[in-house]
Amino acid sequence: MHNDIVEPGDYRWLRGRFADATAMDKRVFIAASEWNEKCENQSRTAMKGLLATMGQSFDPGKDVYTRPAPCRQFVQLPIPADVTWPAFSAALDRVRPYALGIIRATALLEQQVIDQGNYAEQLRTRPLGEQTLRFAWVESQRHEGQTAAYSSLERIVYEGILLRALDDRDQGNTAWLSTKVAHEGWPTRSKVGDAASSAAWLLVQHADANPAFQLTALRLMAPLASEDEINPRNFAMLTDRVELKLSGQQRYGTQWICNRGNRVPLPLANTDTVTDALRAKAKLGSLKQNAAQIDTLYGPCPPA
Repeated sequence: MHNDIVEPGDYRWLRGRFADATAMDKRVFIAASEWNEKCENQSRTAMKGLLATMGQSFDPGKDVYTRPAPCRQFVQLPIPADVTWPAFSAALDRVRPYALGIIRATALLEQQVIDQGNYAEQLRTRPLGEQTLRFAWVESQRHEGQTAAYSSLERIVYEGILLRALDDRDQGNTAWLSTKVAHEGWPTRSKVGDAASSAAWLLVQHADANPAFQLTALRLMAPLASEDEINPRNFAMLTDRVELKLSGQQRYGTQWICNRGNRVPLPLANTDTVTDALRAKAKLGSLKQNAAQIDTLYGPCPPA
């Protein structure tokens, strides 16, 4: 560790997970896993308490990302049980230079543009880093570009490195925006322009490590939705993001997963017909159109 942080792409702590690990390797792996579990449990408990003060009951399950950045250091990769340490190391050696190159280039970009200019300009540039990393991940999901020739194991390792860096950006943006909003209110179209206001929504949409801030932002946006001060599509998508966490259902059907080879929405609060009517009011296409758009962006679901 360097300054209490495991460097991105350093998976030496994972050595104890493999069959031929030494006793020391296994102790390190167990210690890292136990530390990570404690970190996540403490984070979920704290978030549950914070949401309770906001009048919300919250049961943060494993599928809700409430872990702060330090907990992300020891998140295990979904490596098949039969993979050996030499095979994992070979995959890591191949993909790590490309992944770290993207992360380094992103950091250099951020140094040049982030937090330059007035508030509106800062909002417009803040998403650049996380969007760069997010679309690098999308490229891998679609098996395109440099990742086209990667094996399934190499893709798991590559995406693991990227997702940790992406999470760091999202949480940094959350901390920045929450401070700004606390002092200046929600950035509306009339205050900062449509592009900057939508950029603020994008930052909070990806603030999944802090559901309390997402709920705060949604409450600030709610009275502005009828005044044309925010994009109705943005309000609908954040509504679903928050309500799924707090109730397990979504109103507009904007959040989807792959299930047995099919693209399906996460649980809906209403019938498809009612949901499509709500989507139309929010200037969203139908559920069927939404599924097609997601497939275009991320590629079709893998076979069951």
